[in-house]
Amino acid sequence: MRIKRFQKISLLRKLITSKQIGYSINEIIIVTSIIGILASILIPNFRPAVEFIEVLIAEKHLLKAVKECQIGLINNEMSPQYTLPANEINLGIFKNNKFTFSYTGLGGDCSPEFGGNQLRVSRVNINSENIIYSLIINVKTGEKSSEGLLPGWLDWWGGKSSNLISEDDILLD
Repeated sequence: MRIKRFQKISLLRKLITSKQIGYSINEIIIVTSIIGILASILIPNFRPAVEFIEVLIAEKHLLKAVKECQIGLINNEMSPQYTLPANEINLGIFKNNKFTFSYTGLGGDCSPEFGGNQLRVSRVNINSENIIYSLIINVKTGEKSSEGLLPGWLDWWGGKSSNLISEDDILLD
């Protein structure tokens, strides 16, 4: 009985006094595998949130172009200009969809001779090059429109705009 007790105490001392620094390879592999499995389950659930953020960024660029044009009109500039946004918006998590910008008329010109300029941001499927939906804004008047099948949560695009110039002002003619 005394020998067993001595063996238990000896084993306990060995466990306490052994100084293992770091983790074993097996522990690292198991933890990495568990994190990988959890990530593969959770990341697709973030797709709508990522798309929402990308739409907010795209809308910010569209509204900024309208503000720049309307400030130019208020300041009586001969040819008001807006800053062209970068061609693509993609947070890099889901690479098969991205936003691209295009425009009618002259790039950066608020009111070309042929009547206004529309700035468009389109959700494009990279694999098929098909446009899923587009948000369009007239950079001179701030009038919003859309094409394609908008997501259900994107109901605010048709809402009231916050133009610097009222719709009936002669500056918009």
